[in-house]
Amino acid sequence: MTRLDAELARIREILRDQLQGMSVTEIAAALGRNKHSVGRYLDVLRASGQVEMRTFGMAKVFTLAKRLPVASMLSIADEPILVLDEERRVNEANDAALALLGLPRERVIGQRLDYLPAPDPLVHDLVREIALAAAGQATSTEIHLEGEDERWYWCRAIPMVFELGERGVVLVLADVTEQRRAAEALAASEALFRGLAENVQDGVLIYRGETLVFANSRATEFLGSDPGEGDLARLVAEVDRERAAALIAAHVADPLRPREFRCWVRRDGAERYLYARLSAVEDDGEVTRYLVLTDISEEHRAEMALRKQAVFVQHFLDEFPHPFYTLDAAGVFVECNDAFAAMVGRGREDVVGATVDEVVPGEDREAFVVADAGVLERPGERVYCTTLTVAGEGRTRFLVRKSSLRIGDEGRPVVVGVLIGHPDAGSNPRSAVIPGDPAADDVRDTQ
Repeated sequence: MTRLDAELARIREILRDQLQGMSVTEIAAALGRNKHSVGRYLDVLRASGQVEMRTFGMAKVFTLAKRLPVASMLSIADEPILVLDEERRVNEANDAALALLGLPRERVIGQRLDYLPAPDPLVHDLVREIALAAAGQATSTEIHLEGEDERWYWCRAIPMVFELGERGVVLVLADVTEQRRAAEALAASEALFRGLAENVQDGVLIYRGETLVFANSRATEFLGSDPGEGDLARLVAEVDRERAAALIAAHVADPLRPREFRCWVRRDGAERYLYARLSAVEDDGEVTRYLVLTDISEEHRAEMALRKQAVFVQHFLDEFPHPFYTLDAAGVFVECNDAFAAMVGRGREDVVGATVDEVVPGEDREAFVVADAGVLERPGERVYCTTLTVAGEGRTRFLVRKSSLRIGDEGRPVVVGVLIGHPDAGSNPRSAVIPGDPAADDVRDTQ
């Protein structure tokens, strides 16, 4: 454990017994450290969501954040769920995922997804496809496994951030084989479909021409006792209604082209988020159209909760007092907060998309990019002290912390930098100095 980790653990332990919270002065006294150091530690804990701060007049009071254990939440889900870090190692897996893999927990946790020794060849193929989906950071993808036991899975990849800022991904799997087989059975035989459709969880409607000839009980539950495309558009929430109506009209005009959409539907006070798939087959000049509805309300609510969390994180970065930026391998700024833009004397829109040579003064460039190549090549954190120019203030001493993450569909690496101004910044006797970096003093690897 590094010195920083040890100090953060001590602060959490101190706050655990103080339900009413403590001020910086009180924490510093209990920890035996000065207020400036404790303030920096609290900044780290707040950034990772481990402590909360309240203000009472001029006083700031810190308490431990209340968080639900991830493992307990995952165990509630029926769908297989895997939590991976940015190296695609499995950090957590629920019971459904372990049952699907056919492996005990100790053979899964801490292992790279690509190398899990799944005993079933079909499951081994599934793991390989899941690993490809995770590597591509796809929002959702369908996995088709051919063979004697042909199966389809729907895999959703949800980007996430661990409590210390590391990037990861949550994979949610759903076996949609029965739905796919049901759709194929509909095209082959309506009689066979009638017996099967009443036993699936999807709402199914069949039209010949413009006439509704079949709706299962799930469809009537969603849409009413006399469902139809017009009724569906009428029941769609106003925010989605125009788009849904346009897609339904386009399907009626060109039924052989499959279409899909998602929308909120309200009926009898109940609100559901539906995934609608429109398809059709033509037989002897007569078109038979199919509308399949899946209730994905819970999945959508969970996704929206994650999006709200992402908005909160972005707002936090905007309010973060220290200069923060991300820089790609070509030296182009991908993102920065207002504090960094103010430091270089530019607007935020002028920094993003510009290069280091265009933004950073010439005398600062060498110190500014120190350790970038190493961070991009090998994950971990680099810490060093240097002096940089602050617009309107002159030369200022900074503690520079650099790490890397991968962004975009291709997972391209970027450098994440945080500049913390303090005269004593960078003292960490347990860190190892990286030689060969003449542009800055005391470059350290805290990996």
